[in-house]
Amino acid sequence: MSSPIWTKFHVSYRVVLLALAALIAARSAVAQPLRCTAIRPGDTATQVAKRITGEARSTRESWFQIVDPATSRVVPKASYDYVRAGWNACVVTETSTVAPSVSSAPPNFALWAALLAFIALATRGAEDYFSHRAKAVTAMRQFGQRFLQEFERPLIGPDLAARPIHSRLRFTPRSARLDILIAPGAGHSYPNLTDHRHNVEYDLERVLHVLRDHPFVNGPPYMNGAWVVLPFQLTPGITQAGGK
Repeated sequence: MSSPIWTKFHVSYRVVLLALAALIAARSAVAQPLRCTAIRPGDTATQVAKRITGEARSTRESWFQIVDPATSRVVPKASYDYVRAGWNACVVTETSTVAPSVSSAPPNFALWAALLAFIALATRGAEDYFSHRAKAVTAMRQFGQRFLQEFERPLIGPDLAARPIHSRLRFTPRSARLDILIAPGAGHSYPNLTDHRHNVEYDLERVLHVLRDHPFVNGPPYMNGAWVVLPFQLTPGITQAGGK
């Protein structure tokens, strides 16, 4: 499940790309010399393309465009199944790399303004997303380290050089998920869910009782190779442990 912050950022980013593509298409259309003819009532895109280019399949070419003269909007090729009488079918008469004059290609201020607004929205969304992500990772790391210290505490023997468990933390910030992975240390058989499931579940509840004030909800443990995986979901607003 994606977080709302990620969704907002992702949607804003896609909108900016679409707006930029529309701007480039509009500028490209007016930046080159065009020959246009009005679409007649009953015309289809392929019919008008064949009439002015001799080939019905010219509709697929980048140099063939249909434009709404009332708004100067370039009609997307995906919308060619339905065209209106009065629209213009245009073809590029020559290729030129020279920038157009102001009189031949007036800037589309409305489109530029929309693009700038979308960029501002996406920037704000990106800032919110990365700030939220950093806070989530920090919260997950701190909780994971505290959990491991408390889980390991009663297992530590007199030989301080030998750790009773191996451990890893796995973060998935996009879905606010933390996996705590534990496995037996050298010379140990605990923890595992094959022979000691009840012990693992007991220690899980014991640690959560000690760390009772935290915004995490735990799921059922499971095995992944030699690792026991303890899944947690970061849920802001929940400050009491115990929910599964």
